[in-house]
Amino acid sequence: MTPPTAPDATTRKAPAAFDPLPDRDRPGRGHVPEPVVKSMLRRHGIHTPRGAVITITDQAVPDAGLAEAAADLRAPVVLKAWGQGLVHKSDVGAVRLGLDADSVAAAGTDMWQRLHAAGLPPHGWLVEEQHPSGVELIVGVVRDESFGHVVLLGLGGIATEMLDLTALRVAPLSPADAQALVESFPGAPLLTGSRGRPPADRDALVSLLLAIAGEGGVIDELGGRLAEFECNPVVATADGVVALDARLTMVSSPLGARPAPEVGTDFSRLFAPRGVAVVGASANKPGFGNRFLAAYRGIGRTNDLYALHPSATEIDGVSAYPSLDTIPGSVDYLVVAVPAARVPEVVESAVGKVKFIHVITGGFGEMGTAGKDLEDRLVATVRGTDTRLLGPNCLGVFSPAGQQTFTLGSPREPGTVSVVSQSGGLSGDLVTAGDRRGIRYAKLVSIGNAIDVNHADLVEWLVDDADTEVIGLYLEGVKDGDRLLRALRRASGRKPVVVLTGGSSRQGARAVSSHTGSMAGAPKVWQAVAEATGISLVHTLDDLLGTLGYLQRYAHRAHTPEGAEGLLVAGLGGGASVLAADAADRAGLTITPLRQELRTRLRDLGYGAGTSVANPLEIPIGPASPVDILRDALEPVLGEGGQPYADVLVHVNVAAYFNYGTAGLTPLLDALGSLLQRGFPQRVALVPRNLDIAPPTDQERLSAFAERNGLRMFRSFDEAAVAIGAAQRFDRYRPATGPAGARP
Repeated sequence: MTPPTAPDATTRKAPAAFDPLPDRDRPGRGHVPEPVVKSMLRRHGIHTPRGAVITITDQAVPDAGLAEAAADLRAPVVLKAWGQGLVHKSDVGAVRLGLDADSVAAAGTDMWQRLHAAGLPPHGWLVEEQHPSGVELIVGVVRDESFGHVVLLGLGGIATEMLDLTALRVAPLSPADAQALVESFPGAPLLTGSRGRPPADRDALVSLLLAIAGEGGVIDELGGRLAEFECNPVVATADGVVALDARLTMVSSPLGARPAPEVGTDFSRLFAPRGVAVVGASANKPGFGNRFLAAYRGIGRTNDLYALHPSATEIDGVSAYPSLDTIPGSVDYLVVAVPAARVPEVVESAVGKVKFIHVITGGFGEMGTAGKDLEDRLVATVRGTDTRLLGPNCLGVFSPAGQQTFTLGSPREPGTVSVVSQSGGLSGDLVTAGDRRGIRYAKLVSIGNAIDVNHADLVEWLVDDADTEVIGLYLEGVKDGDRLLRALRRASGRKPVVVLTGGSSRQGARAVSSHTGSMAGAPKVWQAVAEATGISLVHTLDDLLGTLGYLQRYAHRAHTPEGAEGLLVAGLGGGASVLAADAADRAGLTITPLRQELRTRLRDLGYGAGTSVANPLEIPIGPASPVDILRDALEPVLGEGGQPYADVLVHVNVAAYFNYGTAGLTPLLDALGSLLQRGFPQRVALVPRNLDIAPPTDQERLSAFAERNGLRMFRSFDEAAVAIGAAQRFDRYRPATGPAGARP
């Protein structure tokens, strides 16, 4: 459509292109004058108001040329001052609306005097035609420290930050990304038109987003020098979109990403080393090194386990040698458990002789300048070699199939879940608590300070690892964010990824000069990454474990009929069902109502007397109910001719089996067994409410039954809803399925 104002501008002595005016408060940064930014926008096909640019060459006559410029434009006009320090113009009185050729010169003189008094002398003027009203939007870009440039779309104008009705995506945007952003940001309903106003031109808005953040757009042109960019407002009408204001902050040195290695590391020997050596085990004063020797012996590694010691020939039943060169077998993995000051010399002696060095010791970058110097020495030692370093300050690797471990009594049964954790302590929790919940790991690795091997390295490799079906991440900061983003994009639709972030409340404390920068905090950036890649974000360790377990059971199973969607909640207790529905709503799940004919059929079968059969479905399950009650109640819904739900959340009141029954949980186990034997194609989650009422022996019976039958149990409705939400999210991102949901 024809834009309401022409995209061309008259230029008189315009500022030099891309010559940022230095930022007085932030060395190394500068803002580009608005006329130059708008000239760049027009080159990319983005419409701006028709106007004129004037440079003030004679301070004695600051209003020279203003009346002449306004006379060539359609009244009313807008007057703006540009110059050093004039970034937020409305905050310092550098904008005046509703002017004409007769009033613009006087307005310029008054503005010039006020800005001089404030120590902000303008370099020049921008006179533009005042645009008619429309939906005011903000479109911005900010350079995130972890993931590079992120793009923001929201409601603009003076209430931008007050309302914060915005959404983010990571750059670059594909046409589908731009379309999804326009359709889903919180202010999208305003674009549909109301009270006689026609709908805004959404296609034009998509085109503007692509001109900024798509291939060959503004971000590509500016590259790593772009720190913050913003158009606020962008006015959207039925005739198109026009950028009324524009800000650009650039850095003097490009913010480049660390280059990725030409060939990724093969981490096979990290998780299944041919030999393991431990340095730091004591012959007379047991410490961490001795604990690692004991853990390895406990998991069954004996013939290819060695200790390094200057004088001992044996430590804790493990053969000891003075150096790696004297060990008779191959060693792929070296555990370093010596004091921090000794670590560099140990690493230097091992580089080139082992594939992987794991430094368990702390006292490096996390301890300040002295520790950082030691850390830098380690980085310099391994850089450019075939040896990779894990840590420092981490527990290392757990892989039952490869006899890798860092804890005594670790599980031995391998599985399909792999996790990369920045925290060593949390890694131990994941192993022990995960085992109790039936999670079986293929690989789990703690990376600590991650000065060499990091999340991006490992996720890149795990995406292609044949043993890994589900990936989990715990991180407190991101190194190589651009590579991690690429790896997550490759995982999208292939393997579900669940991410728990720690410390996000501390990550937004950077100085910014734009609304976009202040609103693009870590949680929103992570949400943008999730939208770009399909990962699932969780907020607690329980949610991480619950989600990993659910995906372990169902991620790649041909689980649902064609067209299945939504969640069915079934169980006894009206109040409990309402709470389950609330949890589902918090997790973004849809509790699709049952069709009317199914409700009628259920009532004809005797269900729903005084209760609901709409969804949630009330099923009177308890110690005196028939053994087939769950199966029979769900048959009309999930069987042939029913309604194709993706997931079923069954909840039961464990306390009832002890308050009103004498057989403990046996009737419940029988009812669950009947349901599972029927084999409905839906995923099934179980929430046993008040489980702590049951004696420990009954709790163990239920847990063992669930693990034996592949039934996933959850401690709360919220935990179950988060896990179900992750499974349904993965459904949406993976490729279209074939008959009966089978993966191609």
